[in-house]
Amino acid sequence: MIILLLISFTLFAAINALGPVRPFLPPTLPQPGRDLPVMRIFENYAASCRPTNKRDFNVDQLASLLQSLQMDEVAIKAYKSIFFAMGDMQIEKFMGKWYTVVDSKEIHKEDCPIFYFDMIMQSQFTATFTSKQYALLNNDVVTNEGYGSMHGPEPGAVLITTGHGSDQCPYFPVRLGGLNDDGDYQYMILSTPLKYPTMVLTRNLEKFETEWRQEVYDFVEKYGFMSPMAALNTRLHFTDVNVCRKVNKLYENGAV
Repeated sequence: MIILLLISFTLFAAINALGPVRPFLPPTLPQPGRDLPVMRIFENYAASCRPTNKRDFNVDQLASLLQSLQMDEVAIKAYKSIFFAMGDMQIEKFMGKWYTVVDSKEIHKEDCPIFYFDMIMQSQFTATFTSKQYALLNNDVVTNEGYGSMHGPEPGAVLITTGHGSDQCPYFPVRLGGLNDDGDYQYMILSTPLKYPTMVLTRNLEKFETEWRQEVYDFVEKYGFMSPMAALNTRLHFTDVNVCRKVNKLYENGAV
């Protein structure tokens, strides 16, 4: 676990040296996991983070320690520990409206968030899409706008920025639920190499409560997303959807 955390921390060591935020990978790059080394995937992830002057960890010492390790082997272990539950992505089934039913409340202070993902451009193995979030903060509706990119069909190929002020780095999908009658994903778990912050989104609130809530809880608890070391013992928050229905009119507004 310590080694996996170390490889994650070094991603953020590179952030301060990045300068301006770099765009996601162009479609001409090789598909990750087949032609692109796993370590390159993590480097590209770090390059997609916003620069910051704040340093919560002694990243220089961690980076020096990692230089003495077998980087490729460590990177592969870290990659597998995050994406073991993921198959190839069908990005078109990712689009549409999602309710946030699990969140990292220490990072996201808003209540009852709703996401909308809309496709901008798609080819066989690449895609670009928008991310828009509506939520409540002190009884006011706040909006965050981000974007996403897919540069291959495999796990680790999809990065999502939320536009939230506290989200310095993008999210990966790390687990996708079963398909519904329309062939769309039913729920998804979004996280980072540190397994924090983490969010769980669902399309159907009722089915999540009756069919997938326990499955999601078991997954995030068993595999270190529920209360990772990076979260300083802060556990994930499961949303009370009944309360959200009463206070967030956007929940039932299909036009938003």
